[in-house]
Amino acid sequence: MNPLIKGLFKKFREEEELIEISDADAFELFAASLILPEDLLSQVQKSDLLLDQGAIGVDVIALDVNGQLAWDADDVREICDNAAKVEVSLHFIQAKQSASVSSAEILSFGDTVRKFLQNEGFPAYPRLDSLAKALGSVFENYASRLKDSPSIYLYFTTTAPKQAISADPVRERIATATEHIDNLGFLGKVVVTVLGADDIHDAWVRKNHANEVEIQFEKQVNLPKMPGVDQAILGVVSVAELLKLIQTGEEKNLDERVFYDNVRGFKGEDNSVNKQIMSTLDSAERSLLPVLNNGVTVVAASYSPKPGDAVAVSGYQIVNGCQTSHCLYLSKQSLGDAISEVYVPIRLVVTGDEEVATQIIRATNSQTAVQENDLVALSKFQKRLEDFYKLDTPDIKLTYERRSGQFYNKEVTKNRIVTISDQMRAVSAMFLDAPHVAARYASRLYADIGEAIFREDHKLLPYMASAFAAYRLENAFRSGGLESAYKPARYHILMALKYHVLGGQSTALDKNKSEEQSEQIIVALKQQDLISTFRELAQSVIAAGGGQMPSRDRLKRQQFTQELVTELMKS
Repeated sequence: MNPLIKGLFKKFREEEELIEISDADAFELFAASLILPEDLLSQVQKSDLLLDQGAIGVDVIALDVNGQLAWDADDVREICDNAAKVEVSLHFIQAKQSASVSSAEILSFGDTVRKFLQNEGFPAYPRLDSLAKALGSVFENYASRLKDSPSIYLYFTTTAPKQAISADPVRERIATATEHIDNLGFLGKVVVTVLGADDIHDAWVRKNHANEVEIQFEKQVNLPKMPGVDQAILGVVSVAELLKLIQTGEEKNLDERVFYDNVRGFKGEDNSVNKQIMSTLDSAERSLLPVLNNGVTVVAASYSPKPGDAVAVSGYQIVNGCQTSHCLYLSKQSLGDAISEVYVPIRLVVTGDEEVATQIIRATNSQTAVQENDLVALSKFQKRLEDFYKLDTPDIKLTYERRSGQFYNKEVTKNRIVTISDQMRAVSAMFLDAPHVAARYASRLYADIGEAIFREDHKLLPYMASAFAAYRLENAFRSGGLESAYKPARYHILMALKYHVLGGQSTALDKNKSEEQSEQIIVALKQQDLISTFRELAQSVIAAGGGQMPSRDRLKRQQFTQELVTELMKS
Protein backbone atom coordinates (compact mmCIF):
# COMPACT_ATOMS: atom_id res chain seq x y z
CA MET A 1 0.00 0.00 0.00
CA ASN A 2 1.12 3.56 -0.73
CA PRO A 3 2.99 4.61 2.50
CA LEU A 4 1.07 7.91 2.73
CA ILE A 5 -2.30 6.15 2.46
CA LYS A 6 -1.08 3.49 4.89
CA GLY A 7 -0.32 6.21 7.43
CA LEU A 8 -3.71 7.92 6.96
CA PHE A 9 -5.46 4.56 7.22
CA LYS A 10 -3.59 3.78 10.46
CA LYS A 11 -4.59 7.16 11.91
CA PHE A 12 -8.23 6.55 10.93
CA ARG A 13 -8.27 3.17 12.69
CA GLU A 14 -6.82 4.71 15.84
CA GLU A 15 -9.23 7.66 15.87
CA GLU A 16 -12.25 5.45 15.25
CA GLU A 17 -11.02 2.66 17.58
CA LEU A 18 -11.23 0.08 14.80
CA ILE A 19 -8.08 -1.80 15.73
CA GLU A 20 -9.75 -5.16 16.31
CA ILE A 21 -11.73 -5.50 13.08
CA SER A 22 -10.21 -6.92 9.91
CA ASP A 23 -8.07 -4.78 7.60
CA ALA A 24 -10.58 -5.27 4.79
CA ASP A 25 -13.58 -4.11 6.86
CA ALA A 26 -11.64 -1.17 8.30
CA PHE A 27 -10.54 -0.06 4.83
CA GLU A 28 -14.13 -0.17 3.61
CA LEU A 29 -15.12 2.17 6.45
CA PHE A 30 -12.07 4.36 5.74
CA ALA A 31 -13.21 4.75 2.13
CA ALA A 32 -16.82 5.42 3.19
CA SER A 33 -15.72 8.09 5.68
CA LEU A 34 -13.93 9.97 2.89
CA ILE A 35 -16.54 9.51 0.16
CA LEU A 36 -19.96 9.82 1.81
CA PRO A 37 -21.37 13.29 2.60
CA GLU A 38 -20.94 14.40 6.19
CA ASP A 39 -24.68 14.87 6.73
CA LEU A 40 -25.18 11.15 6.04
CA LEU A 41 -22.17 9.98 8.07
CA SER A 42 -23.41 11.91 11.09
CA GLN A 43 -26.59 9.81 11.18
CA VAL A 44 -24.91 6.47 11.75
CA GLN A 45 -22.22 4.59 13.62
CA LYS A 46 -19.63 3.93 10.91
CA SER A 47 -19.54 0.20 11.64
CA ASP A 48 -23.24 0.04 10.71
CA LEU A 49 -22.28 0.81 7.12
CA LEU A 50 -20.72 -2.63 6.66
CA LEU A 51 -22.87 -5.03 4.69
CA ASP A 52 -23.32 -8.76 5.26
CA GLN A 53 -20.17 -10.87 5.60
CA GLY A 54 -19.45 -12.63 2.33
CA ALA A 55 -21.42 -10.21 0.14
CA ILE A 56 -19.57 -9.94 -3.17
CA GLY A 57 -19.41 -7.01 -5.54
CA VAL A 58 -20.21 -4.11 -3.20
CA ASP A 59 -19.00 -3.14 0.29
CA VAL A 60 -21.07 -0.11 1.35
CA ILE A 61 -24.47 1.19 0.24
CA ALA A 62 -26.00 4.45 1.46
CA LEU A 63 -29.62 5.07 0.47
CA ASP A 64 -30.37 8.77 0.92
CA VAL A 65 -34.08 9.61 1.01
CA ASN A 66 -34.83 13.30 1.62
CA GLY A 67 -31.49 13.69 3.36
CA GLN A 68 -32.02 10.72 5.69
CA LEU A 69 -30.36 7.31 5.58
CA ALA A 70 -32.93 4.58 4.99
CA TRP A 71 -32.15 0.95 5.77
CA ASP A 72 -35.43 -0.78 5.07
CA ALA A 73 -38.98 -0.27 3.80
CA ASP A 74 -40.13 0.87 7.27
CA ASP A 75 -37.60 3.70 7.21
CA VAL A 76 -38.77 4.71 3.73
CA ARG A 77 -42.38 4.84 4.93
CA GLU A 78 -41.48 6.92 7.99
CA ILE A 79 -39.52 9.41 5.87
CA CYS A 80 -41.90 9.66 2.93
CA ASP A 81 -45.42 9.36 4.31
CA ASN A 82 -45.72 13.04 5.18
CA ALA A 83 -43.35 14.39 2.52
CA ALA A 84 -44.81 16.31 -0.40
CA LYS A 85 -41.80 15.48 -2.55
CA VAL A 86 -39.23 12.72 -2.39
CA GLU A 87 -35.57 12.99 -3.44
CA VAL A 88 -33.43 9.86 -3.65
CA SER A 89 -29.73 9.24 -4.23
CA LEU A 90 -27.66 6.11 -3.73
CA HIS A 91 -23.96 5.79 -3.00
CA PHE A 92 -22.24 2.47 -3.71
CA ILE A 93 -18.66 1.80 -2.61
CA GLN A 94 -16.32 -1.05 -3.45
CA ALA A 95 -13.03 -0.67 -1.55
CA LYS A 96 -9.84 -2.58 -2.37
CA GLN A 97 -6.48 -2.09 -0.67
CA SER A 98 -4.73 -3.24 -3.84
CA ALA A 99 -2.31 -0.93 -5.62
CA SER A 100 -3.63 -2.19 -8.96
CA VAL A 101 -7.01 -1.88 -10.65
CA SER A 102 -8.90 -4.97 -11.75
CA SER A 103 -11.07 -4.30 -14.79
CA ALA A 104 -13.06 -7.46 -14.06
CA GLU A 105 -13.87 -6.24 -10.54
CA ILE A 106 -15.14 -2.92 -11.92
CA LEU A 107 -17.57 -4.80 -14.16
CA SER A 108 -18.58 -7.09 -11.28
CA PHE A 109 -19.22 -4.02 -9.14
CA GLY A 110 -21.40 -2.53 -11.86
CA ASP A 111 -23.31 -5.80 -12.31
CA THR A 112 -24.03 -6.07 -8.57
CA VAL A 113 -25.31 -2.49 -8.49
CA ARG A 114 -27.48 -3.15 -11.55
CA LYS A 115 -28.97 -6.21 -9.87
CA PHE A 116 -29.58 -4.19 -6.70
CA LEU A 117 -31.34 -1.38 -8.59
CA GLN A 118 -33.64 -3.92 -10.25
CA ASN A 119 -34.43 -5.41 -6.82
CA GLU A 120 -33.66 -8.93 -8.01
CA GLY A 121 -33.22 -10.00 -4.39
CA PHE A 122 -30.32 -11.07 -2.19
CA PRO A 123 -31.90 -13.70 0.10
CA ALA A 124 -28.50 -14.90 1.38
CA TYR A 125 -27.56 -11.37 2.50
CA PRO A 126 -30.26 -9.82 4.75
CA ARG A 127 -28.85 -6.27 4.97
CA LEU A 128 -28.28 -6.05 1.23
CA ASP A 129 -31.71 -7.49 0.58
CA SER A 130 -33.35 -5.05 3.02
CA LEU A 131 -31.72 -2.06 1.31
CA ALA A 132 -32.81 -3.28 -2.13
CA LYS A 133 -36.37 -3.68 -0.88
CA ALA A 134 -36.21 -0.18 0.63
CA LEU A 135 -35.44 1.26 -2.80
CA GLY A 136 -38.17 -0.91 -4.29
CA SER A 137 -40.59 0.55 -1.74
CA VAL A 138 -39.77 4.07 -2.95
CA PHE A 139 -40.73 3.15 -6.52
CA GLU A 140 -43.77 1.12 -5.52
CA ASN A 141 -45.34 3.54 -3.04
CA TYR A 142 -43.95 7.02 -3.73
CA ALA A 143 -43.17 7.16 -7.46
CA SER A 144 -45.66 9.99 -7.98
CA ARG A 145 -43.85 12.11 -5.38
CA LEU A 146 -40.34 11.68 -6.79
CA LYS A 147 -38.94 15.09 -7.62
CA ASP A 148 -36.46 13.52 -10.06
CA SER A 149 -35.25 10.06 -10.94
CA PRO A 150 -32.75 8.74 -8.34
CA SER A 151 -29.12 9.79 -8.71
CA ILE A 152 -26.62 6.91 -8.59
CA TYR A 153 -22.96 7.20 -7.56
CA LEU A 154 -20.51 4.32 -7.77
CA TYR A 155 -17.02 4.58 -6.25
CA PHE A 156 -14.47 1.85 -6.96
CA THR A 157 -11.72 2.68 -4.47
CA THR A 158 -8.12 1.43 -4.60
CA THR A 159 -4.65 2.57 -3.54
CA ALA A 160 -3.44 2.49 -7.16
CA PRO A 161 -1.25 5.26 -8.63
CA LYS A 162 -2.72 7.84 -11.00
CA GLN A 163 -1.43 6.18 -14.17
CA ALA A 164 -3.17 2.91 -13.26
CA ILE A 165 -6.62 4.42 -12.81
CA SER A 166 -6.31 6.54 -15.97
CA ALA A 167 -5.31 3.60 -18.18
CA ASP A 168 -7.46 2.97 -21.25
CA PRO A 169 -8.82 -0.44 -20.09
CA VAL A 170 -10.04 1.13 -16.84
CA ARG A 171 -11.71 4.00 -18.67
CA GLU A 172 -13.40 1.51 -20.97
CA ARG A 173 -14.74 -0.50 -18.02
CA ILE A 174 -16.04 2.69 -16.38
CA ALA A 175 -17.87 3.59 -19.59
CA THR A 176 -19.30 0.06 -19.86
CA ALA A 177 -20.51 0.00 -16.25
CA THR A 178 -22.04 3.46 -16.64
CA GLU A 179 -23.82 2.46 -19.84
CA HIS A 180 -25.21 -0.79 -18.37
CA ILE A 181 -26.69 1.04 -15.38
CA ASP A 182 -27.89 4.04 -17.38
CA ASN A 183 -29.67 1.70 -19.79
CA LEU A 184 -32.03 0.60 -17.01
CA GLY A 185 -34.01 3.67 -18.02
CA PHE A 186 -35.51 4.73 -14.70
CA LEU A 187 -32.53 6.52 -13.19
CA GLY A 188 -31.30 10.10 -13.28
CA LYS A 189 -27.62 10.95 -12.99
CA VAL A 190 -25.30 7.92 -13.08
CA VAL A 191 -21.67 8.53 -12.09
CA VAL A 192 -19.04 5.79 -11.93
CA THR A 193 -15.68 6.82 -10.46
CA VAL A 194 -12.46 4.88 -9.91
CA LEU A 195 -10.39 6.37 -7.09
CA GLY A 196 -6.68 5.85 -6.50
CA ALA A 197 -4.13 6.82 -3.87
CA ASP A 198 -4.01 10.48 -4.95
CA ASP A 199 -7.81 10.73 -4.82
CA ILE A 200 -7.89 9.20 -1.33
CA HIS A 201 -5.32 11.70 -0.14
CA ASP A 202 -7.19 14.62 -1.71
CA ALA A 203 -10.42 13.46 -0.04
CA TRP A 204 -8.65 13.15 3.29
CA VAL A 205 -7.27 16.68 2.98
CA ARG A 206 -10.73 18.07 2.17
CA LYS A 207 -12.26 16.34 5.19
CA ASN A 208 -9.51 16.93 7.72
CA HIS A 209 -7.86 20.24 6.92
CA ALA A 210 -9.32 23.58 7.82
CA ASN A 211 -11.09 25.13 4.85
CA GLU A 212 -9.31 28.12 3.39
CA VAL A 213 -10.25 30.43 0.54
CA GLU A 214 -9.36 33.82 -0.91
CA ILE A 215 -12.20 36.08 -2.08
CA GLN A 216 -12.68 39.58 -3.43
CA PHE A 217 -14.44 41.44 -0.61
CA GLU A 218 -15.80 44.64 -2.17
CA LYS A 219 -17.16 47.74 -0.45
CA GLN A 220 -15.96 46.55 2.93
CA VAL A 221 -16.28 48.43 6.22
CA ASN A 222 -14.29 47.48 9.32
CA LEU A 223 -16.35 47.61 12.52
CA PRO A 224 -14.96 49.03 15.79
CA LYS A 225 -12.99 46.72 18.09
CA MET A 226 -15.15 44.42 20.22
CA PRO A 227 -14.31 42.04 23.11
CA GLY A 228 -13.48 38.54 21.88
CA VAL A 229 -13.62 39.57 18.21
CA ASP A 230 -10.36 39.80 16.27
CA GLN A 231 -11.93 41.38 13.19
CA ALA A 232 -15.46 42.24 12.03
CA ILE A 233 -16.19 43.42 8.49
CA LEU A 234 -19.37 44.32 6.63
CA GLY A 235 -19.51 44.40 2.87
CA VAL A 236 -20.74 42.76 -0.31
CA VAL A 237 -19.33 40.02 -2.50
CA SER A 238 -20.38 38.90 -5.95
CA VAL A 239 -22.19 35.60 -6.30
CA ALA A 240 -19.08 34.26 -8.04
CA GLU A 241 -16.97 35.08 -4.97
CA LEU A 242 -19.54 33.70 -2.50
CA LEU A 243 -19.55 30.42 -4.41
CA LYS A 244 -15.84 30.08 -3.60
CA LEU A 245 -16.86 29.83 0.07
CA ILE A 246 -19.42 27.08 -0.44
CA GLN A 247 -18.03 24.90 -3.25
CA THR A 248 -15.39 22.19 -3.10
CA GLY A 249 -13.34 20.04 -5.47
CA GLU A 250 -12.78 20.21 -9.18
CA GLU A 251 -16.47 19.51 -9.84
CA LYS A 252 -17.46 22.51 -7.68
CA ASN A 253 -19.91 20.52 -5.56
CA LEU A 254 -21.64 22.13 -2.61
CA ASP A 255 -19.45 21.83 0.52
CA GLU A 256 -21.87 20.92 3.30
CA ARG A 257 -19.04 21.18 5.87
CA VAL A 258 -19.26 24.97 5.87
CA PHE A 259 -22.86 24.80 7.13
CA TYR A 260 -22.11 22.66 10.22
CA ASP A 261 -22.77 25.54 12.60
CA ASN A 262 -25.88 26.74 10.78
CA VAL A 263 -28.76 25.53 12.95
CA ARG A 264 -31.06 24.89 9.99
CA GLY A 265 -30.46 22.77 6.94
CA PHE A 266 -31.66 23.75 3.47
CA LYS A 267 -35.46 23.77 3.37
CA GLY A 268 -35.68 22.97 -0.33
CA GLU A 269 -36.60 24.78 -3.51
CA ASP A 270 -40.31 24.50 -2.71
CA ASN A 271 -39.96 26.54 0.48
CA SER A 272 -41.80 29.84 -0.06
CA VAL A 273 -38.84 32.04 0.92
CA ASN A 274 -36.41 30.06 -1.22
CA LYS A 275 -38.81 30.19 -4.16
CA GLN A 276 -38.81 33.96 -3.86
CA ILE A 277 -35.00 34.15 -3.74
CA MET A 278 -34.62 31.97 -6.82
CA SER A 279 -37.37 33.86 -8.62
CA THR A 280 -35.51 37.12 -7.97
CA LEU A 281 -32.27 35.61 -9.26
CA ASP A 282 -34.03 34.55 -12.44
CA SER A 283 -35.50 38.00 -13.11
CA ALA A 284 -34.38 41.48 -14.09
CA GLU A 285 -34.59 42.42 -10.38
CA ARG A 286 -31.55 40.28 -9.53
CA SER A 287 -29.42 43.42 -9.17
CA LEU A 288 -31.62 44.36 -6.18
CA LEU A 289 -30.48 41.28 -4.23
CA PRO A 290 -28.27 43.29 -1.81
CA VAL A 291 -31.32 45.19 -0.57
CA LEU A 292 -33.82 42.31 -0.80
CA ASN A 293 -31.74 39.71 1.05
CA ASN A 294 -30.13 39.63 4.51
CA GLY A 295 -27.07 37.94 3.05
CA VAL A 296 -24.75 35.60 4.91
CA THR A 297 -22.81 35.64 8.16
CA VAL A 298 -19.40 33.96 8.17
CA VAL A 299 -17.47 33.15 11.35
CA ALA A 300 -13.79 32.39 10.69
CA ALA A 301 -10.84 31.29 12.81
CA SER A 302 -8.35 33.47 10.94
CA TYR A 303 -8.22 36.23 8.34
CA SER A 304 -5.56 38.08 6.41
CA PRO A 305 -5.88 40.96 3.94
CA LYS A 306 -4.46 40.57 0.45
CA PRO A 307 -3.64 43.14 -2.26
CA GLY A 308 -6.62 45.12 -3.46
CA ASP A 309 -9.94 44.08 -1.97
CA ALA A 310 -8.97 40.40 -1.56
CA VAL A 311 -9.03 38.65 1.82
CA ALA A 312 -8.05 35.12 2.83
CA VAL A 313 -10.18 33.37 5.45
CA SER A 314 -9.66 29.92 6.95
CA GLY A 315 -11.45 27.66 9.39
CA TYR A 316 -14.72 29.35 8.49
CA GLN A 317 -18.39 28.46 8.85
CA ILE A 318 -21.50 30.05 7.36
CA VAL A 319 -23.61 30.36 10.50
CA ASN A 320 -26.48 32.25 8.91
CA GLY A 321 -27.51 32.35 5.27
CA CYS A 322 -27.79 28.63 4.55
CA GLN A 323 -30.97 29.16 2.49
CA THR A 324 -29.48 32.04 0.49
CA SER A 325 -26.24 30.10 -0.15
CA HIS A 326 -28.06 27.03 -1.43
CA CYS A 327 -30.33 29.12 -3.67
CA LEU A 328 -27.33 30.89 -5.18
CA TYR A 329 -25.61 27.54 -5.77
CA LEU A 330 -28.70 26.13 -7.49
CA SER A 331 -29.09 29.29 -9.60
CA LYS A 332 -25.49 29.62 -10.76
CA GLN A 333 -26.21 28.22 -14.22
CA SER A 334 -29.24 30.44 -14.83
CA LEU A 335 -27.30 33.52 -13.70
CA GLY A 336 -24.80 33.10 -16.54
CA ASP A 337 -22.49 36.10 -16.92
CA ALA A 338 -24.42 37.96 -14.21
CA ILE A 339 -22.77 35.69 -11.64
CA SER A 340 -20.02 38.32 -11.30
CA GLU A 341 -22.41 41.27 -11.37
CA VAL A 342 -24.99 40.27 -8.73
CA TYR A 343 -23.92 41.02 -5.15
CA VAL A 344 -24.72 39.53 -1.76
CA PRO A 345 -24.39 41.24 1.64
CA ILE A 346 -21.81 39.53 3.86
CA ARG A 347 -20.73 39.87 7.46
CA LEU A 348 -17.35 38.37 8.33
CA VAL A 349 -16.50 37.85 12.00
CA VAL A 350 -13.06 36.53 12.93
CA THR A 351 -12.86 35.07 16.43
CA GLY A 352 -11.17 32.26 18.30
CA ASP A 353 -13.57 32.64 21.24
CA GLU A 354 -16.07 29.74 21.31
CA GLU A 355 -18.55 31.70 23.44
CA VAL A 356 -18.54 34.66 21.06
CA ALA A 357 -19.14 32.30 18.14
CA THR A 358 -22.07 30.73 20.01
CA GLN A 359 -23.59 34.15 20.73
CA ILE A 360 -23.34 35.07 17.05
CA ILE A 361 -25.06 31.84 15.99
CA ARG A 362 -27.92 32.35 18.44
CA ALA A 363 -28.35 36.04 17.61
CA THR A 364 -28.26 35.66 13.83
CA ASN A 365 -30.67 32.73 13.87
CA SER A 366 -33.13 33.97 16.48
CA GLN A 367 -34.07 36.82 14.15
CA THR A 368 -35.78 34.34 11.84
CA ALA A 369 -38.29 31.57 12.40
CA VAL A 370 -36.14 28.79 13.87
CA GLN A 371 -37.57 25.90 15.89
CA GLU A 372 -36.40 25.84 19.48
CA ASN A 373 -35.05 22.33 19.11
CA ASP A 374 -32.67 23.71 16.43
CA LEU A 375 -31.16 25.97 19.10
CA VAL A 376 -30.89 23.28 21.79
CA ALA A 377 -27.10 23.24 21.35
CA LEU A 378 -26.93 26.79 22.64
CA SER A 379 -28.88 26.25 25.89
CA LYS A 380 -27.37 26.73 29.35
CA PHE A 381 -27.94 23.04 30.11
CA GLN A 382 -25.90 22.03 27.07
CA LYS A 383 -23.00 24.24 28.16
CA ARG A 384 -23.11 22.75 31.66
CA LEU A 385 -23.21 19.25 30.21
CA GLU A 386 -20.23 20.01 27.97
CA ASP A 387 -18.23 21.28 30.95
CA PHE A 388 -19.25 18.22 32.98
CA TYR A 389 -17.86 15.93 30.28
CA LYS A 390 -14.63 17.95 30.34
CA LEU A 391 -14.27 17.40 34.09
CA ASP A 392 -14.71 13.64 33.52
CA THR A 393 -15.12 12.84 37.21
CA PRO A 394 -16.05 9.18 36.51
CA ASP A 395 -13.01 8.82 34.19
CA ILE A 396 -14.78 7.52 31.07
CA LYS A 397 -12.86 9.66 28.56
CA LEU A 398 -15.76 10.78 26.37
CA THR A 399 -16.01 14.21 24.72
CA TYR A 400 -19.30 16.05 24.31
CA GLU A 401 -19.87 17.83 20.99
CA ARG A 402 -22.31 20.59 21.80
CA ARG A 403 -22.14 22.10 18.33
CA SER A 404 -21.72 20.04 15.17
CA GLY A 405 -18.20 20.29 13.77
CA GLN A 406 -16.88 21.64 17.08
CA PHE A 407 -13.87 19.31 17.00
CA TYR A 408 -13.18 19.58 13.29
CA ASN A 409 -9.43 19.20 12.74
CA LYS A 410 -8.84 18.65 16.49
CA GLU A 411 -6.88 15.79 18.07
CA VAL A 412 -9.90 13.98 19.49
CA THR A 413 -10.65 10.26 19.24
CA LYS A 414 -13.67 10.43 16.97
CA ASN A 415 -15.34 7.32 18.33
CA ARG A 416 -15.34 8.94 21.78
CA ILE A 417 -17.25 12.04 20.63
CA VAL A 418 -20.85 12.18 21.88
CA THR A 419 -23.10 14.33 19.70
CA ILE A 420 -26.39 15.84 20.86
CA SER A 421 -28.33 13.25 18.87
CA ASP A 422 -26.19 10.45 20.37
CA GLN A 423 -26.96 11.84 23.81
CA MET A 424 -30.69 12.13 23.16
CA ARG A 425 -30.88 8.54 22.00
CA ALA A 426 -28.80 7.10 24.82
CA VAL A 427 -30.56 8.85 27.71
CA SER A 428 -33.99 8.23 26.16
CA ALA A 429 -33.33 4.52 25.79
CA MET A 430 -31.69 3.95 29.15
CA PHE A 431 -33.38 6.31 31.60
CA LEU A 432 -36.71 7.16 29.97
CA ASP A 433 -37.56 3.60 28.91
CA ALA A 434 -38.07 4.85 25.35
CA PRO A 435 -35.83 2.66 23.16
CA HIS A 436 -38.68 2.48 20.65
CA VAL A 437 -38.22 6.17 19.80
CA ALA A 438 -34.44 6.32 20.28
CA ALA A 439 -33.80 4.99 16.77
CA ARG A 440 -35.88 7.69 15.13
CA TYR A 441 -34.40 10.66 13.34
CA ALA A 442 -33.12 13.43 15.59
CA SER A 443 -35.86 15.97 14.79
CA ARG A 444 -38.57 13.35 15.26
CA LEU A 445 -36.95 12.15 18.48
CA TYR A 446 -36.83 15.68 19.89
CA ALA A 447 -40.49 16.22 18.97
CA ASP A 448 -41.44 13.04 20.85
CA ILE A 449 -39.42 13.50 24.03
CA GLY A 450 -38.03 17.03 23.86
CA GLU A 451 -39.71 18.18 27.06
CA ALA A 452 -38.42 15.18 28.99
CA ILE A 453 -34.69 15.74 28.35
CA PHE A 454 -32.09 18.49 28.74
CA ARG A 455 -34.09 20.15 31.53
CA GLU A 456 -32.31 22.64 33.75
CA ASP A 457 -33.17 20.65 36.90
CA HIS A 458 -31.77 17.37 35.58
CA LYS A 459 -28.71 15.74 37.09
CA LEU A 460 -25.81 15.46 34.66
CA LEU A 461 -24.36 12.08 35.58
CA PRO A 462 -27.22 10.03 34.04
CA TYR A 463 -26.48 11.66 30.68
CA MET A 464 -22.84 10.67 30.92
CA ALA A 465 -23.67 7.14 32.15
CA SER A 466 -26.05 6.50 29.26
CA ALA A 467 -23.54 7.78 26.70
CA PHE A 468 -20.84 5.56 28.23
CA ALA A 469 -23.18 2.57 27.98
CA ALA A 470 -23.82 3.33 24.30
CA TYR A 471 -20.08 3.67 23.70
CA ARG A 472 -19.29 0.35 25.39
CA LEU A 473 -22.04 -1.42 23.46
CA GLU A 474 -20.82 0.01 20.15
CA ASN A 475 -17.28 -1.13 20.94
CA ALA A 476 -18.60 -4.63 21.60
CA PHE A 477 -20.04 -4.60 18.09
CA ARG A 478 -16.90 -3.04 16.59
CA SER A 479 -14.62 -5.67 18.07
CA GLY A 480 -16.65 -8.40 16.42
CA GLY A 481 -17.23 -10.04 19.78
CA LEU A 482 -20.93 -9.18 19.84
CA GLU A 483 -22.90 -10.44 16.87
CA SER A 484 -24.03 -7.72 14.47
CA ALA A 485 -27.44 -9.44 14.25
CA TYR A 486 -28.24 -7.75 17.57
CA LYS A 487 -27.60 -4.22 16.25
CA PRO A 488 -31.25 -3.38 15.43
CA ALA A 489 -32.00 -3.80 19.15
CA ARG A 490 -29.07 -1.71 20.45
CA TYR A 491 -31.32 0.79 22.25
CA HIS A 492 -33.40 -1.96 23.82
CA ILE A 493 -30.16 -3.54 25.04
CA LEU A 494 -29.26 -0.23 26.71
CA MET A 495 -32.58 -0.20 28.55
CA ALA A 496 -32.15 -3.86 29.49
CA LEU A 497 -28.68 -3.08 30.90
CA LYS A 498 -30.19 -0.58 33.31
CA TYR A 499 -32.71 -3.14 34.59
CA HIS A 500 -29.91 -5.70 34.85
CA VAL A 501 -27.68 -3.44 36.94
CA LEU A 502 -30.33 -1.72 39.08
CA GLY A 503 -32.71 -4.66 39.37
CA GLY A 504 -35.61 -2.46 38.30
CA GLN A 505 -36.74 0.94 37.10
CA SER A 506 -34.57 4.05 37.48
CA THR A 507 -35.66 7.18 39.29
CA ALA A 508 -36.47 10.53 37.67
CA LEU A 509 -33.53 12.47 36.23
CA ASP A 510 -34.04 15.39 38.62
CA LYS A 511 -33.62 13.24 41.75
CA ASN A 512 -30.37 12.82 43.68
CA LYS A 513 -30.83 9.05 43.56
CA SER A 514 -30.39 9.15 39.78
CA GLU A 515 -26.74 10.03 40.37
CA GLU A 516 -26.27 7.01 42.67
CA GLN A 517 -27.88 4.76 40.08
CA SER A 518 -25.69 6.26 37.35
CA GLU A 519 -22.59 5.51 39.40
CA GLN A 520 -23.72 1.87 39.70
CA ILE A 521 -24.15 1.65 35.95
CA ILE A 522 -20.73 3.21 35.25
CA VAL A 523 -19.02 0.81 37.68
CA ALA A 524 -20.70 -2.12 35.90
CA LEU A 525 -19.66 -0.77 32.52
CA LYS A 526 -15.99 -0.63 33.55
CA GLN A 527 -15.79 -4.41 33.76
CA GLN A 528 -13.22 -5.79 31.33
CA ASP A 529 -15.53 -8.08 29.38
CA LEU A 530 -19.12 -7.01 28.78
CA ILE A 531 -19.76 -9.03 25.64
CA SER A 532 -21.36 -11.96 27.47
CA THR A 533 -23.56 -9.52 29.43
CA PHE A 534 -24.66 -7.70 26.28
CA ARG A 535 -25.35 -11.03 24.57
CA GLU A 536 -27.48 -12.16 27.51
CA LEU A 537 -29.44 -8.91 27.39
CA ALA A 538 -29.92 -9.27 23.64
CA GLN A 539 -31.36 -12.71 24.29
CA SER A 540 -33.90 -11.06 26.61
CA VAL A 541 -34.99 -8.92 23.65
CA ILE A 542 -35.34 -12.05 21.54
CA ALA A 543 -37.31 -13.78 24.32
CA ALA A 544 -39.71 -10.82 24.48
CA GLY A 545 -40.01 -11.10 20.69
CA GLY A 546 -41.26 -14.65 20.94
CA GLY A 547 -37.97 -16.40 20.23
CA GLN A 548 -36.66 -14.32 17.34
CA MET A 549 -35.26 -10.83 16.81
CA PRO A 550 -38.25 -8.49 16.36
CA SER A 551 -38.56 -6.62 13.08
CA ARG A 552 -37.32 -3.03 12.97
CA ASP A 553 -40.95 -1.91 12.74
CA ARG A 554 -41.89 -3.80 15.91
CA LEU A 555 -38.83 -2.46 17.74
CA LYS A 556 -40.13 1.07 17.10
CA ARG A 557 -43.41 0.40 18.91
CA GLN A 558 -44.08 1.24 22.54
CA GLN A 559 -46.01 -2.00 23.00
CA PHE A 560 -42.86 -4.05 22.44
CA THR A 561 -40.95 -1.90 24.95
CA GLN A 562 -43.61 -2.71 27.53
CA GLU A 563 -43.38 -6.41 26.67
CA LEU A 564 -39.60 -6.26 27.10
CA VAL A 565 -39.92 -4.54 30.50
CA THR A 566 -42.25 -7.34 31.59
CA GLU A 567 -39.67 -9.90 30.41
CA LEU A 568 -36.84 -8.10 32.23
CA MET A 569 -38.77 -7.89 35.49
CA LYS A 570 -39.14 -11.67 35.50
CA SER A 571 -35.40 -12.17 35.88
